[in-house]
Amino acid sequence: MLASWIQSLTSMKHTKNLILANFNGRFAPTGEDNVLKLSTETFNHPSLRTLSLYQYILQDAQAFNNCKNLKYLDLFQIFAEVDVFNEVISSCPSLEVLILQIIFFNPSGHLKIDHKTLRILSMSCNQIDSIEVRAARLDILSIEYIPCESDNVVLEIPRLQFGRNYWVAGRLLPHTSINISCPPQKQESNGMVKWDTNYATSPASLSVSLDLKNPREVEVLRKILAVWTEKMIEVEISFKNNNPLGEEGNSSDGGAQNNLWEKAEPFPNADFRVDTIWMHNFKGSNKEQFALASRFVMQKTVMKKMMIKTSFDEKKKKEIEAAVAKLKELPKGNEELSIECF
Repeated sequence: MLASWIQSLTSMKHTKNLILANFNGRFAPTGEDNVLKLSTETFNHPSLRTLSLYQYILQDAQAFNNCKNLKYLDLFQIFAEVDVFNEVISSCPSLEVLILQIIFFNPSGHLKIDHKTLRILSMSCNQIDSIEVRAARLDILSIEYIPCESDNVVLEIPRLQFGRNYWVAGRLLPHTSINISCPPQKQESNGMVKWDTNYATSPASLSVSLDLKNPREVEVLRKILAVWTEKMIEVEISFKNNNPLGEEGNSSDGGAQNNLWEKAEPFPNADFRVDTIWMHNFKGSNKEQFALASRFVMQKTVMKKMMIKTSFDEKKKKEIEAAVAKLKELPKGNEELSIECF
């Protein structure tokens, strides 16, 4: 009956977004009533673009056969063997958004995610031997919980190259990495994928890369930081310098940017707090970068440390050290704040 209902929704009504939620009050990972039993290629109708499954057991991946149509897949509290999850994911080669909150029946195995089109990936799972993620176009990686050692996790994500990550902080706390310079844009053809900070799990730590000369990217950063009302453990900011003018998504608007930093209101708001901020590619002579660092120092944004990476180039190193000295002279919102180079 469920399979027939899904077929009528997709084939006759051309449903684009489908959510299947199991509201069985007796849910258990061994309960036969909670197994999602569907026929082969149930979800591969061309009209179906997004699919969300909540609280089911998957015994096989046959319902996902040849799902080139799916752009968005959300698996929430789904129980299965790792091989089933691998087959489900590989059967959806056009995915742009993948949200996983999954539970493996057996911790022995290897979870593999290899997608050329994937833009957003959010992950949470129980114990597994190893994880492999290869995604050339990924702009957002949000890890809520992965009880794996870093040596057993392979991440080949060229757009997300940061010094901090889920494991570096020393505690298994949620971490999100975001390439603001290339956020997913709304596609008018299906209206499915657009930038939305709700995709990021509320993190204890955050890594972002952006060009401060780009007003759009600064506004995205403001919205991202403003999402979280609780104090964060750390934020890493990697500044993009020397972006060529005219490059899509990276063009500068000097007038708009100057007006932005002339505004008196706190950035991102008066409530945002973080223990430590790490800054990479900081240029001592860059007015926008110094203005952002100054805001963080004076408005009590940073509670403990502001760490600014220095340069091996002697001239750049002196410029950075001079900028750090100026930051130390500013009136601090928090007297215990330490500002250092590393």
